[in-house]
Amino acid sequence: MITPLKRKNFDELIPAVPTSEQYQYYWGDGQSVFRRIAISIACVIVFTILYNRVNENSPNSFAAVAMFVCAAFGGLYWMLEPVALASIRNAKLRRFAYCGFWQAEVLDVYVSQEVLAREEKVDSRGRMDVSYDAESFLNIELGDETEFVTTLRLPMKRELKRIRPEQTVYLLLFSNDRRFGRVSRLTSDAYIPQYKLWVGDYPYLRRDTFVDLTKYMNKRSQRVAN
Repeated sequence: MITPLKRKNFDELIPAVPTSEQYQYYWGDGQSVFRRIAISIACVIVFTILYNRVNENSPNSFAAVAMFVCAAFGGLYWMLEPVALASIRNAKLRRFAYCGFWQAEVLDVYVSQEVLAREEKVDSRGRMDVSYDAESFLNIELGDETEFVTTLRLPMKRELKRIRPEQTVYLLLFSNDRRFGRVSRLTSDAYIPQYKLWVGDYPYLRRDTFVDLTKYMNKRSQRVAN
């Protein structure tokens, strides 16, 4: 069952300003950090040279101030890029008018293969040798008593092997329809309370707030049932 949430709750769960988990997601590995630092250094050098030239001809002009500001932001690029990327990612869900809390059940779990790249080589005998770079994905089919069904598709990881049919899953669904007659295929990351396991490629949710919400929803459901 989908329970619509107020916009205030929506904004708390999918923040405009990235959480630490979201920032860490886009922080990347050492190579990514090195790339950003190199870009920052290049920006500082280029805009400093431009600032000096412009300032010589037109001291304190708008163009000189603009070059100075660009140099300052360029120096911070290595820190700001993860913030910008996470904010853009969050905005994809925040653009929806409504979000709903969904308590679903795992209906089916299965593995599929996706070919990421195909490479052709000719061996020493002149024969064509074709190789494929494939990746395994776990497909988690979710549904509820209203017969609404959707599928989460994620790169295969060891911790996901614990997921089984009939387990309870909580996540957010999004729509521009107040009654959720049409629901977006985009979903938040999902939470499986049985294992305290988060399922998803990207940590959209403010997770401590979402866990509190699941506890509140469970208590409310129990009161209604009684």
